Amino acid sequence: MLKLFTPKYYIHRYDVITPEYLKAHGISVLLCDIDNTLVAHDIALPDEQVIMFLKSLKEAGIHVIFVSNNVEERVKTFVEGCGLQAEFYPFAMKPLSKTYRKILKDYGFDRKQVAMLGDQLMTDILGANWMGFYTILTAPVVQRDLSFTKVNRLFESAVFYLLKVTGKLKKGDYDA
Repeated sequence: MLKLFTPKYYIHRYDVITPEYLKAHGISVLLCDIDNTLVAHDIALPDEQVIMFLKSLKEAGIHVIFVSNNVEERVKTFVEGCGLQAEFYPFAMKPLSKTYRKILKDYGFDRKQVAMLGDQLMTDILGANWMGFYTILTAPVVQRDLSFTKVNRLFESAVFYLLKVTGKLKKGDYDA
């Protein structure tokens, strides 16, 4: 059971990920959360660092698709601010598999070539592990969260504790 909450790669910040790293792990598609993964939930547009990170992935042939539980207006505004003509799936209902399955069907991707980058064990990592994707957990960009995310963080704390005592993962003990 804890295996579903355990990321394959645990990083302190999104830009640790490089195209070379992804390709070395057979990844050609990066599903990417937005809120508290790339920017704080209350920041509408990507900053220059986020844009450069996403551009480097795209230039290297990594297909980036945004997958967010947030509303369409928020996600669309962010994605348009990237200037990359990237696809996006708002209101994804992570960790449920419906959106992930739709993405696989829409593009014909093999799940072994897909990675999910996100900041939450309870949504991003659980759902993507359930689908058999490569999972990358990043520390949250900021400590402030939306109200419903705060509830997830309470459960997440308990899961982090269990992961720690079983020797699977220690919060703040990053791979890179």
